[in-house]
Amino acid sequence: MFARKAKASDLMGSLQRFTDMSRDSVSRVKHLKILLDSLSTHEKRQLIEEHSFETFHLVDELLLSADIVANPQGAVEGESGLWTLEQILCYAPELVGNGWQRHAIEALLKKALYPRNLLAIRKIAIRLFLIFYQSLSVFGKATEDLDRVFQCLLPYFPLKDGQNTEAVLQQYCHSAGTVHWSDRSMGSPTTPGTSVSNAKERAQMLQVYLDKFLEYCTRETSRIEWSDEKKRFQCASFIIDRVINLYIAECFSDIETNGVDIFGGWEGADDTVEALDTADPIVIARYWLIRWVNNLAAVRQQPSSQWHPGVLLYHDALFASHKATNTALSLMREAMTLPLPCSNVIQKVVATLSAWLLQYEIPPFVASDEVPVETSSLLLINMLLSFFQSPYLLQPGDRLQSAITTSYSILRACRDLASHRLSLPRPLSVRVWSELMYRLCQSAARVCSHSDKYSQEMSAAFAMTVLSNMVMIKAVRNIDVDDKLWDEVNNVFLHGIWIQMAQQWSRISHSVTRALILHLAHVDIFTQEDLDKAVKRLSFFSYFFCLNSFN
Repeated sequence: MFARKAKASDLMGSLQRFTDMSRDSVSRVKHLKILLDSLSTHEKRQLIEEHSFETFHLVDELLLSADIVANPQGAVEGESGLWTLEQILCYAPELVGNGWQRHAIEALLKKALYPRNLLAIRKIAIRLFLIFYQSLSVFGKATEDLDRVFQCLLPYFPLKDGQNTEAVLQQYCHSAGTVHWSDRSMGSPTTPGTSVSNAKERAQMLQVYLDKFLEYCTRETSRIEWSDEKKRFQCASFIIDRVINLYIAECFSDIETNGVDIFGGWEGADDTVEALDTADPIVIARYWLIRWVNNLAAVRQQPSSQWHPGVLLYHDALFASHKATNTALSLMREAMTLPLPCSNVIQKVVATLSAWLLQYEIPPFVASDEVPVETSSLLLINMLLSFFQSPYLLQPGDRLQSAITTSYSILRACRDLASHRLSLPRPLSVRVWSELMYRLCQSAARVCSHSDKYSQEMSAAFAMTVLSNMVMIKAVRNIDVDDKLWDEVNNVFLHGIWIQMAQQWSRISHSVTRALILHLAHVDIFTQEDLDKAVKRLSFFSYFFCLNSFN
């Protein structure tokens, strides 16, 4: 095993000390670390598999005697034991997945997952459980009981049946007579989980755990060293499926009946959105689940230097499944209904959808030729513009600037599609351009008819986007859209109540008039000063486009 190493004799000495079960456990852990630091991945697998008995004996010795609550030394031994168990789970997944030492490993995980343990120990335990759980799944040995544990790993996660996840997890950890570290040092537990006095603290705790949990889901799969690399993809697909069924389905109750079906042409109905408090556990859970799905979907839009192997793996697994793809799109649509304090994730989703709509990245389901670009574009347009139906826009309060920033991003994507992306990799049909204008006019009429600060701030941007897009689509792109769209444009200005809209009408009219006269009579009616002002105000509507409007 060590022939290629310069100091093979030293490594053989460490091997002897590690496998000597009469030695002190702390010394054995030290020598195991020396070995693993010096070996290749293949050699690490070989070491753990060939000495699985000695390795598990070490885990058992460290964790059975460890008292992680009563004294610092016990905590050190407990963490060393969990670290050793982690090496078994990562480097001997075939053994673990086939059920080797299953009951013993599960008993140790029960000790570590116990709700009253330290946060640091619980985080390690969650990571190890995820590795154990998906390894068993590869061989069809993940049971419904383990599904329930997976669902209840996070304190205060909102379950539809109303059960307390900490109580469920504590019951599991007490099953089969397992003795916990906390029991020995603090007596029998009287209440499940950490005592949290108010909703805000519970929300913060759920947020901390959910963030780490989803990070571990993505990261730990790529750390399992299978002999067959395809099993990693199988694990990623399994975890995504479990997150969908055991987490997402709990937070989005109608996702099965009213979710997006991009492959069947169903976009979901426009239901009335119920306004929720930001501290509501359901809002927190939705925020982090949407954020996780969006990060997976958008990974290839980032610079390649930022690509994490685990995220790439999950990206591929996400879009390999029709169900997972539809779920991802459904959650991205739901992002538009989040409260405005969640604007960070809303804007991330807007960026992803905009990149797909503008074809800076062809969506995976379009690139695979499973979905026509027309179907995809129609869905993306409706998802983006559904933000303007959010009930939170009616009273944005101190989140006004967040609402405006997100709104500008959406309108910018609509303008860029018409004016900047003149040569799309996959040309759009008349139906897409018509739908863009129809939905845009609907949103503009809805927003600009209100007499509030948000509507006032957005009125000019809406008017400019509606008018300039109509000119670009009809004149520059020469798209023969339905004349009824002019009625929709007219409706925007009939219902709009802000003077800024009239000002934008005037500016666009001047630009179009100049383009016509310049083209037909070769006379420029603008002075240089007027031209400079027009260019500054309407940078996207350049002289080039005006000059070629009617060619």
